[in-house]
Amino acid sequence: MKRTVLPVAMLLIISVITAGIVIGASSEAKDPTTAITHSPSEQSKGVSGATNPRVTADPVVTTIQLTPLNHTGNWRHPAVGEDSRGNRLVIFRGPEGNKYYYVYCTNGGTWSAPKLIADGNQPLLHNSLYANIKVDSSDRFHCTWEDADGAVYASFRDDVWSTPTLQYMTGEYDLISSALDIRSDDTVLTADCEVNGFSKDIFLHSKGKNDTEFGDPFNMTRDVIEGSTQPCIAVDSKDNTWLVWKSDLLIPDVDENLVIYLAQYDVNNNDVDDWMLLSTSPGWSFVPQVAVNSEDKVMSAWAFPTGGAYSSRLFDPATKTMSPEIDLGISLLRVPWHTFFIRMASHDKDFFVTALTAARTLPLMKFDETTSEWNQVAECADRGVEMHSLFSGYDNMLIAWNSFEEPTGVFLTTVSVPPYSKIRIKSVSNLVVVKQTERGFFTGYTLNALTWEANPENAEKEITVTAHRVYRKGRTEPYSEWERIAELAADVFKYGDRNIPANSDYVYAVTCVDDEGKESSIN
Repeated sequence: MKRTVLPVAMLLIISVITAGIVIGASSEAKDPTTAITHSPSEQSKGVSGATNPRVTADPVVTTIQLTPLNHTGNWRHPAVGEDSRGNRLVIFRGPEGNKYYYVYCTNGGTWSAPKLIADGNQPLLHNSLYANIKVDSSDRFHCTWEDADGAVYASFRDDVWSTPTLQYMTGEYDLISSALDIRSDDTVLTADCEVNGFSKDIFLHSKGKNDTEFGDPFNMTRDVIEGSTQPCIAVDSKDNTWLVWKSDLLIPDVDENLVIYLAQYDVNNNDVDDWMLLSTSPGWSFVPQVAVNSEDKVMSAWAFPTGGAYSSRLFDPATKTMSPEIDLGISLLRVPWHTFFIRMASHDKDFFVTALTAARTLPLMKFDETTSEWNQVAECADRGVEMHSLFSGYDNMLIAWNSFEEPTGVFLTTVSVPPYSKIRIKSVSNLVVVKQTERGFFTGYTLNALTWEANPENAEKEITVTAHRVYRKGRTEPYSEWERIAELAADVFKYGDRNIPANSDYVYAVTCVDDEGKESSIN
């Protein structure tokens, strides 16, 4: 795959040491599920401490500790998720260091005590770092966490776990992957770095909604130069997969040239356009993140330890425009390496990141596209932070984090945001196509008769369907060739594609449109 370098301005390096902001209640609190509601007046300050004029309302920021207060062990490496019913799940590594635990809270309920995932029936960990959670349209939580031998996967719904398994891979697993997302048809996607000989490539794993295991890995980077690592993926409204990753040693005789790439793949894993080089300055770039918002704009962010900062870029696929590098205004320490982790999520049109600072504070930042600036929304922790994760809930950003000083504990911070439903309308069910020949007065013609049924998941989610759209393409044509040939009322469940060539070989898709104008994906 051709590597494309876009002409952009060089990164402006801002070295600001961010002081820690002490918030919330004392760590001597007696109840581990007692909420600590931070003072709203403390939350509207930027990284410099000056009040941010773009903050129009103070968010409500609440923190709870999810692990026992007086425990002498270390609880680490959490991930958090929320389903459409408002139920929340947090997973994290336990104090024995080789198994994962979880806590669960139904909407309006109380948090459970930590329990072993699948009653401990899980692969033993040798080393771990990232954990990830995504939720599908049936409110099933899909979870991954890292082991030295591979990524462990399990799913969860209504307090019942599937059996955790190590994903099949072709080579040796390389740590640091935050790549997990879900397509509109509930296909689960993960990505990891696998070492084959001296080559490191990014492999995509996929599992259909009704599949019991993941299929064979697909090599996304196919890189002739060793060193593709640290993948992160995001899926857009058309089910395209966006991948960011770190690639090493691209400049001869320069030791520090770890750069970040962005690439797009369609639903059949075909490359869409060329790879895009995001980091423009030679140096160390690490742990990239990517997210896609409700407008299908793509934001990437990463750590740049050489410059002591975090950087980002915004790409608009509709106009094929890429922003210059945008500094987050947060300082980081180059060493030790685990002091510069960043996580990203979208919420409607907005992008949010949590990024560990040089002082081990954890600000939540929001991107302002009008000014091309990142602004601090809240400080998430009242003590030093080691690892963290970020999830967009219905009306809160959810930040799970573990403390730095041992014995470490796991905490959940929620920051209020405007409500946004991520419930996605589904395409029709049981689409059937029958080729027929009909006779007229003087001649005959060929038609494909389509029939379908309403998708029951739309009714279950109380989604109002306002229209059906019919799409067609040749069977061997790429995904990009889908053509809309009809739009019908929501109570119409058949269509005749008439006067087609007798030897034609078409495939069809029928999507649904809701009362907000949102359309289901073609699949």
